[in-house]
Amino acid sequence: MGRVGTSIYSATKSAVRALARSLSVELLPRRIRVNVLSPGMTDTPIITREGGPPGVTPEALAAMITRTIPLGRRGTPEEMARGMLFLASDDSSYCLGSELMIDGGMTQLVNPRL
Repeated sequence: MGRVGTSIYSATKSAVRALARSLSVELLPRRIRVNVLSPGMTDTPIITREGGPPGVTPEALAAMITRTIPLGRRGTPEEMARGMLFLASDDSSYCLGSELMIDGGMTQLVNPRL
């Protein structure tokens, strides 16, 4: 999603998705599958690090973003790890060039709470 102040972040996420699709075609003859995990806001120390908008504490910024997540909470590192394990396992053997979004519905749903 396009947001003010996130142009570089958005461009790099798009580049990773495009790279996965291209590598999927290039590595297909070698039976190597390439997929992308796109995590949403995850409850890690980075969310309380300085660097947000002036006058907004990291905690306040994290709370504002959390309110935009349809599930109403941040993801956990364990939830992200389960997605990674799925993509690395034979359970995802029919996934190729895919993007697995683990973001509480943030990029796919309109938040009914807003």
